[in-house]
Amino acid sequence: MQRGESVNQEIKTKIENAKSIVAEVLETVKRLGAFEAEVVYSQGSGLAVSTRGGQVDTVERNDDRSLAVTVYLKKPDQQGLSKGSASTAVLDADAIALSVEKAMNIARWTEPDPHMGLADPSLLATQFPDLQTWKPQTVSADALIQRALQAESAARECGVSVDNSSAQAGEGFSVYGNSHGFIGHQAGTTASASVVALAEHDGAMERDYWWDASRHLAGLMPAEDMGEQAACRTQKRLGAKKLASGSYPVLFEAPVAKSLVGHLLQAISGSALYQDASFLKGAAGQAVFPSWLQISEDPFVPGGFASRHFDNDGVQTRARSLVSDGVLQGYLLSCYAARRLGLEPTGNAGGAHNIEVHANAGDLPALLKQLDTGLLVTELMGQGMNPVTGDYSRGASGFWVENGQIQYPVNEITVAGNLKDMYAGLQAVGSDTDKRSKIQTGSWLIDKMAVAGNR
Repeated sequence: MQRGESVNQEIKTKIENAKSIVAEVLETVKRLGAFEAEVVYSQGSGLAVSTRGGQVDTVERNDDRSLAVTVYLKKPDQQGLSKGSASTAVLDADAIALSVEKAMNIARWTEPDPHMGLADPSLLATQFPDLQTWKPQTVSADALIQRALQAESAARECGVSVDNSSAQAGEGFSVYGNSHGFIGHQAGTTASASVVALAEHDGAMERDYWWDASRHLAGLMPAEDMGEQAACRTQKRLGAKKLASGSYPVLFEAPVAKSLVGHLLQAISGSALYQDASFLKGAAGQAVFPSWLQISEDPFVPGGFASRHFDNDGVQTRARSLVSDGVLQGYLLSCYAARRLGLEPTGNAGGAHNIEVHANAGDLPALLKQLDTGLLVTELMGQGMNPVTGDYSRGASGFWVENGQIQYPVNEITVAGNLKDMYAGLQAVGSDTDKRSKIQTGSWLIDKMAVAGNR
C-alpha cells in the first residue's frame, strides 16, 4: 500500500488484488511485443435514493469494475509509436485476454504518432502523502431515504412543493500501472444530496434547488437546512419582473461564478491549445486578469475533491500558481499535449486539481454594496461560449440590485461579452467561497456586460 492511505482492510485487499491483475496484464503485453503499455483498473460502488411527495421514488445500487489496457507498438523504419486501446467490464481471464488482443490489433493498424508514449520515468510519482480522501462511512438505503425525506419535509414546511429530494454515497479506487515499472492507486469516498423545490405566484411557477457534497455523509449540511435553503431560494424568485436591455455591472453568485473558472481551465488545457481551439493560446506569461488576482492549484488538499498523487499518465502532481498577480503562469498539460506543444508535462492529464480563486473582497452583501446598481446572476442556462474566440452569451436569471440592495427577481435575460474582457474587467472576488467541488471561488463582480432583457 502507498504510505498514508487510511482505507479499511477489505479495500486494501481489493487494491492489492487489482495491482496483481495490472502487473500480470503488463507482463502479458510485453511478451506479445508491446514496446510500452499502461493499464488502468477501476472499481466503485454506490447507493442513491430519491423521494417525491413524501414517498420513496427510486433506490439504485451500483457495483462496477473495469479494466482498460493501452499498448504502444514501434514499427520498423517508422517514426513514433502506434497506439491501441481496449477495455472490458468483465474481468475474467478470457475477457481480459480478449481486450489485450484487441488493443494489440488496433495498434498494428494505427499510424505512428511521434508524440505518443508513456511519461518519462523521471516524471512518475514518488510522493504519496495521506490525502484523506477516504472517509469511513456506514451507508444504508434506510439512512439515505430518511435524509431525503427530512429535507423534503423541511422544504414543504416552508410553503413550497418538492419536485425531487435525493441522497447518494459511494466509494471507489483505481490502480494505474505502466511498463516503466510504476504501479500506484488512488481511493476515495463521496456523498451528496439535493432538493429541488417548486413555488407558484399568480399562475407563474418558479423552480430552484440546493445541494451539498462531501467526502462522507457526516460532512453534509443538515437535511433540514438543505430543504429550507431550497425553499427560500425558490420563493425569492417569485414575482420576477422584466428587465430593460443595457450595459450593466454583473455580479455572478459563487455557485455560477465557478463556470467562469471552468472556462479558464478549458482554455488552458493542452488539448484545446494544440487543436487551436483556445482563446488563450499563447497567453502564458501575459496579464489575463487584474494584478490583484491569484489562482492556485493544490492536489494535496486533505480531503479535496480533486486531490491526487499522480495524474492519468502517472506523472507526479504538484502544487502551483496558475495565475499570479493577474498573470497566467502556464497551462494544464498531459504528456501527449506537452510533446505536441514542445513544453513540459504539468501533471494534469485528466484535468486540474483543487483550484482556489483567492478573494479580495467581503461576503455577498458586501459585494452587493460594491455592485451598487446592476445585475446579480444566480442561474445560468445554455452553453453559449465559443472556446476559440472567447465570445460568451448565456441565458440567465437572478435579481436586479439598486443602491446595494436586491429590488426584485428577473428572468428570461441574456448576459453577453467576451471572456478576455470579462476576465480583465473583474472587479472583485468575494469571500463567500463555494467549497462543494474542485473549483473553489467566491462571487465574481464584472465591471460591465451586455444584458439583453425582455422589455
